Parts: sequence; C-alpha cells; structure tokens
Amino acid sequence: MNSIIPHAGIRPDTDRILSQYAPEHNRLKAYIDGYKLGIVKLHLGCGGIRWRDFINVDMYPAEAGTPDSSRIGCVADVFADMRKLGLANYSVDEIFTSHTIDHFPRWEAIDMFRDWYRMLKPDGLLVIEAADFVRCVLWLLHPNRSKRISAKNQFYGNQWDRIDFETHRYLWSARELVGVLRDIGFRKVSFSHATLTHHPGRDMHVEAVK
Repeated sequence: MNSIIPHAGIRPDTDRILSQYAPEHNRLKAYIDGYKLGIVKLHLGCGGIRWRDFINVDMYPAEAGTPDSSRIGCVADVFADMRKLGLANYSVDEIFTSHTIDHFPRWEAIDMFRDWYRMLKPDGLLVIEAADFVRCVLWLLHPNRSKRISAKNQFYGNQWDRIDFETHRYLWSARELVGVLRDIGFRKVSFSHATLTHHPGRDMHVEAVK
C-alpha cells in the first residue's frame, strides 16, 4: 500500500479522452483504454481525496450549494457506479475503498465484492476500510464524548444533510467481512484496526488477495 499517497494532480486531457472513447455506460474502461494503462489501481468512492497512481472513482459529483458534511467536494477522475464498473475479468491490479461499503445493503455489497473479485488479476489486492461494528458498540461506552458520537453516527451515516447516498445501510464487523471475502474465494485475508483513514481503533483495515 506504499503507493497510496495524497496527490493533487490530475492526468491531462481527461475530458478529451472520455469524449473520444467513452460511451456513457463505461467511462472507466474508456479512461483506462484512452491512457493505455498497463497497471490498473482503483480508488473507489474517492470523494474529495485523490490517491496518486490510482484512478479515483466516484459516482456523485459535488453539487454547488448542496451542503455535504461527509466529504470535501469530489475529485474523481471518472464518475462510475462501483457496483457495476463493467471491466473485464482479470483486468484490475488493486482496489482500495474507504468508508463506502456501509452505504449499501449487505446483499448488494456482497454482489459488489464478487464483481471486484472477478475483475482482479491473480494475486490482485483488495483493501477495504470501514467502521467495525464491534468497535463501534464498544465506543458507545467510551468515556470520551466525541468518540461516543462518532461511533453512534456510523450506525446510520449522515442523517442531517438530506443526501440519501450519504446514509448507511449496513455496518460490518471485521470478522464478518473477512468471512464473506474468504467465502467468495479471496485468500490471505487479514484485518487490523490500524487504518490509513478516518478513525484508527474504531475502524478496520481489511486486506484480501485473490
């Protein structure tokens, strides 16, 4: 994961590449083909955070005048639905996503994981960070009030900005997520609570190799 570094730059001519190659239903593939990328790393649900050496993907652009306290704008290279990316089998080297899987019903997330597994190359890496249900339950009893509030908010997501996609549908525990990924076929599945994003200790960092 050493290549995951905040990056303010953007590849040139993205609009031209997409307009030249892209049918609306598969702009991500058009982006990859247009730039002739040999190594494909996806940062899914990027929001306002850009990772260097990754294609930063989100479904929702930031809308001027619409308050969204869950993210600071959107810096996506490509707008696409992470549930149906439409890439070929064995075409992706790495997928990283942070605090996105809780925005989907459990069954929909599992279908999404299966699709990511299909797209990953042999030995491809999936990294998921999200709030851990068990740690959130424990933090509800934490003596620090801000940690109690941060734990409570994970059960429901953003319920104040009136943005449906910012609410939460399902909160995973680390062990449950690891079990589902193993059932799908991932190997070398491991987790820790030393996360790269959000709240280490409350959140989980799960790595799975195809």
